[in-house]
Amino acid sequence: MLKLIGFKIYGHALFEDGTQFTIQTASQVTERTKDRIIKFNQILTLNRVIGIVGINATGKSTLMNIFEGLSDFYLKSLSIDQTALNEAFRSNERRIRIIAFLAATTGERYRVETSFDKNAVESNDMGRTFNWKISEEKIYSDNKLMPKSKYFDFENQEPIQQRTKLSKNELRLLSNKDSIFRIISQASQNLEVLSTVSMTDSNIVRSFADETPTALLEYLDNSIDYLKYQLDSEGKTLSYHLKFKRDRHEIVVSQLNDISKYISSGTIKGITLFYEFLIALRHGSTLLVDEIELHVNKQIVRDFIGFFANPKVNVNQATLIYSSHYVELTDDLKRQDEEYVLLRNGVTKLRRLNDTGVRTELKNSDIFQSNYFKGTAPNYERYINLKKTIVAHNQRRFDVDTDSVSTGSINAK
Repeated sequence: MLKLIGFKIYGHALFEDGTQFTIQTASQVTERTKDRIIKFNQILTLNRVIGIVGINATGKSTLMNIFEGLSDFYLKSLSIDQTALNEAFRSNERRIRIIAFLAATTGERYRVETSFDKNAVESNDMGRTFNWKISEEKIYSDNKLMPKSKYFDFENQEPIQQRTKLSKNELRLLSNKDSIFRIISQASQNLEVLSTVSMTDSNIVRSFADETPTALLEYLDNSIDYLKYQLDSEGKTLSYHLKFKRDRHEIVVSQLNDISKYISSGTIKGITLFYEFLIALRHGSTLLVDEIELHVNKQIVRDFIGFFANPKVNVNQATLIYSSHYVELTDDLKRQDEEYVLLRNGVTKLRRLNDTGVRTELKNSDIFQSNYFKGTAPNYERYINLKKTIVAHNQRRFDVDTDSVSTGSINAK
């Protein structure tokens, strides 16, 4: 089984050059934390859970979209414009370079270096439109035993494939939007990346096969008797059947959004999250959840994250990557390599907590809320300036209203 482990990026307008994100463990595995890691193959160990924190506009969603897009690009053999990369890639220099790290459960490891160039394709009244194409690509591979710290190093090795050295016949089979890694990925089984990032701003119910599990409804809202789905022969949902324990009759609606008239937004989001979690846990996927706390009680979120952290539940070795504004959630992370911090000052810097030198006995939430890293909490000086703006605005409104009253009095005379 082949899996995207991480990537390093250069040339992105948001992130500093060399920004690296990975689910590979980096800290020492201790007796206390050994259950929180995945033994992926003979050498490689992965995190079961990774949390990402950062204030607004630091790039949490973009980081997740790049991870999902790269997995689809390399492992699903999709073209660039068929993936989340098309929207996630932004460059002032019109070139982005990716170093992707992939590994197999059988021991093979791969380093894929891909250069993407942004090109104008046409001009019209709305301006020029652009797309991304691949200008160069190299694949390095090995299966020899290697220390974890150098697992994806290929010093003094020649690439096993290079795009510019392919024959004309080989190039005919590829467009300039396709990775040559599809030669390898098409011959293997791949562990996919699932993502809820595109659904962050919406709150929908995801349909199970025929009925939402009773245990889930009891946990989220024990006033609900059942939520069932009537499907056609092709698996398309025709109607939704909801019944509360206190009512004799069920509610039947044909549109999914109509369920929200009867069920709280927290219950809807809980059902959706559980559905995505269940699929990822079943298949051993990497699941990306942006702003995991939206609409959901904090304890429910904690419990759901705990499914991935628990090796007795997460038997298929899935990984959860989530972002959150609830910094208290990070206190549940027991290893410093489970936490990433995004800091924005012109460009975004991505820091893994184990690389920051922070003492392990400190609570993660205290570190972030105290603004220890100078960028994990809203700036106090900017808050004061914002407050002054409100005061000045209200004063101007007061002055205008006073002038209007005075003018009215004069006119009345």
